Amino acid sequence: MRNILTIFKKEWDRVIRDKRLVFSIMLLPGLMIFLVYSFIGNAIENSQSDAQYQVAIVNPTDSFQTIYELIPTSATLTVVSIQVNETDSYQQMIDDGDWQLVIVLDEAIETYTGGVDKPSVEVYFNQNKADSSGAFSLFSNALLQYETLLSYDIYGDTSSFSTVYEGTPLNESEITGSLLASLLPMLVVMFLFTGSMAVGPESIAGEKERGTIATLLITPTKRSEIALGKILSLSVLSLLSAISSFIGIVLSLPKLLMAQSMDIGIYGFTDYLMLLSLMFSTVLVIVGLISIISAYAKTLKEATTLIMPLYIITIMIGLSSILGNGANSNYFLYLVPIFNTVQTMTAILTFNQNTVIYLVLTISSNLVLLFILTFILNRMFNSEKIMFSK
Repeated sequence: MRNILTIFKKEWDRVIRDKRLVFSIMLLPGLMIFLVYSFIGNAIENSQSDAQYQVAIVNPTDSFQTIYELIPTSATLTVVSIQVNETDSYQQMIDDGDWQLVIVLDEAIETYTGGVDKPSVEVYFNQNKADSSGAFSLFSNALLQYETLLSYDIYGDTSSFSTVYEGTPLNESEITGSLLASLLPMLVVMFLFTGSMAVGPESIAGEKERGTIATLLITPTKRSEIALGKILSLSVLSLLSAISSFIGIVLSLPKLLMAQSMDIGIYGFTDYLMLLSLMFSTVLVIVGLISIISAYAKTLKEATTLIMPLYIITIMIGLSSILGNGANSNYFLYLVPIFNTVQTMTAILTFNQNTVIYLVLTISSNLVLLFILTFILNRMFNSEKIMFSK
């Protein structure tokens, strides 16, 4: 155990004593994520608040005007009344991107009292322009309300049955949990891997390339202790990098999602403890895989190249949090590395009733896999052909 701690301290000191590594591994990931995501969120918010909708209406009515004026929007709205013979010129301006929407209301729309020849409404917009599509979306809702109003004025209460809408009341905690569960698992797994890639290859493949690992291997320290010490130290360093990224994500998500009322305070100490234990067990597996690849590689460049396919697979697995609908209920899937982390994190964030079971299965399977990976790495460290290959 003492030798393991010695190897742990050696790897820890290698990073901690280098201020540039401390900044790039532990501080820069979270800071960059926060700045980039906040910038994107501000850009989206500003683009929506700066939108200008120019709408031309033929035969406008007072009742329709009352409806669209009541619809909330952050965009600047300019509505003008035009004649029928001006419609073509305004449609051309929409095609050119100089105008957003034209609505032609039938002259008989408010004098209609029933019959076969129903009055029509024509709407013209440019689907290739975001501002034109935005104006159409806004006014299509107003037109639906206008249609309902006119139908009621003409027919009164014509429904042959009554529809009663009942459902679960709005739960902001569930909404917040669903939003976070769709993004955070993928991002956290990705940054766990990125943090491991930042320190893993250099610790083994880098030392092989420089020849310094030979000095370490000829010491009285057991090679199994060297392997375990490296895995533990790299795991802690990678976890710190992932936590930094996690904090940056959580702080910037409200801005990115434009959900200023999103409250991450819905999660308690137990939830964060489960997330931390899950992340640590996962980073142990990731570091174990990267360590084996690094031990096999002859150079740092080769190790990085061999790790990239595994990184891509990890990202693809992480996408399951976006494509899925909550945590999977199949217990056997929680024995699959990386995928089990994504699903368990989803369960934690959405307050799934089986979260504890999923967490126990995931951590247990990760620890078993870590034991296997450590055994393989130990065998590789004992192989002169692998560790001293040129």
